[in-house]
Amino acid sequence: MADLHEYRRKRDARRTPEPVPADGPLPVGDDDVFVVQEHHATRLHYDVRFERDGVLVSWAVPKGLVMNPGAVRLAVHTEDHPMEYASFEGDIPKGEYGGGHVSIWDRGTYETHKWTDYEIDVTFHGTQLDGRYVFIHKEDKDWLVRKRGKRINTSTMVEVEGRRLKLTNLEKILYPADGFTKAHVIDYYRQVAPMLLAHLAERPVTLKRFPDGVDSQSFFEKNVSRHAPEWLRTMTLPTPGSSRGAETLDFAMIDDLPGLVWAANLAALELHVPQWTVGPRGGVRPPDLLVFDLDPGPDTTVVECCQAALLIREILAEDGLTGFPKTSGSKGLQMYVPVQVRDPERTSEYAKAVAQRLASAHPDRYVAVMAKARRGGRVFVDWSQNNPAKTTIAPYSLRARDMPTVSTPLTWREVERCRKPADVTFTAPDVLARLDKHGDLLADLHKEPGRLPRT
Repeated sequence: MADLHEYRRKRDARRTPEPVPADGPLPVGDDDVFVVQEHHATRLHYDVRFERDGVLVSWAVPKGLVMNPGAVRLAVHTEDHPMEYASFEGDIPKGEYGGGHVSIWDRGTYETHKWTDYEIDVTFHGTQLDGRYVFIHKEDKDWLVRKRGKRINTSTMVEVEGRRLKLTNLEKILYPADGFTKAHVIDYYRQVAPMLLAHLAERPVTLKRFPDGVDSQSFFEKNVSRHAPEWLRTMTLPTPGSSRGAETLDFAMIDDLPGLVWAANLAALELHVPQWTVGPRGGVRPPDLLVFDLDPGPDTTVVECCQAALLIREILAEDGLTGFPKTSGSKGLQMYVPVQVRDPERTSEYAKAVAQRLASAHPDRYVAVMAKARRGGRVFVDWSQNNPAKTTIAPYSLRARDMPTVSTPLTWREVERCRKPADVTFTAPDVLARLDKHGDLLADLHKEPGRLPRT
């Protein structure tokens, strides 16, 4: 039975902008309106609400309803909401129930095919949602929601700079919360290629593949010889300490648009590269980059990482070095430092000394060791990414987050002005717009490499 008692109990009209109607008769409608609200509370989720018997019957769906036919998601039943909530957008104060920003993600009408206490079968007619879904009660407040319909596989043959490529499953949704498909991924990499390829050049690429999207299993792939096209350039390189016991592996050298499109078609959302390059015959050169990977611990965000980056910039300046900041595309920040070294261990030694100096000067804010027990409320200044066996996410690579975020080069002004994570969070469309405005902010990365001082 429709009831707003629980809704009212959880909210104080004096402290929240949400509608809190007084007790009284419920409105009468046609039971055909739905709304989906994007809710940035403790964690991002999507609130799906159906008009029913004068209230909005509600479920919280952590990953949203954009999915392939046959896919199943968790939906948590929540308290009924008043009809006025169908138009609510705004900020619920921190500390209040559901504190965070709420915006309308989609709104429209729905048809009811079945509605019982254990099964709800509806068809959405919205701008973002258009299809048939069934909600099945599992236990307590947990329900499962599945999209009906047959999975349709699309494929096409394309020619990219003289290379023939078969693109498959273009309609597959790889980022369910955003509806970003494999076709969108391929198109993003096509458009960003002029900048991205410059940062992949002469570096063996480790692919991180997500065949069924960011919500499903993924795997790293280094050895591509089994399925790479004949024309893809590969390099056989030593892999000491390989978990598979292999002495060498055949890495992809993605140095042109066909290679990039080939990787994107494999759902290789993330492209990881080392801080060193290889010569034309496979000789491994000394590192030409040093990297600081700033990782926020519990109760910290990229805002604190930006503050750490500014302090590191001061230390670099003392040593005649220049830092180039970029987001990790995930939670943290990274800083590249172009260098000239002969000994591959020098970059790790120098980065470790800087990290330890920062942690020693500000022990309540920064830590230079990996132990998670010491990272609460602190930023981990990870210098270990300079180990020649390790890789970092390439500039302009997508990341496997809820949204199609990108490892994005920043200006130092943006780092200085960062006050909240959203200030330096950019999705694929954002990055393409930024390139029109800024160009490649890492274009001069290798122009004037510095020499490391003795530690």
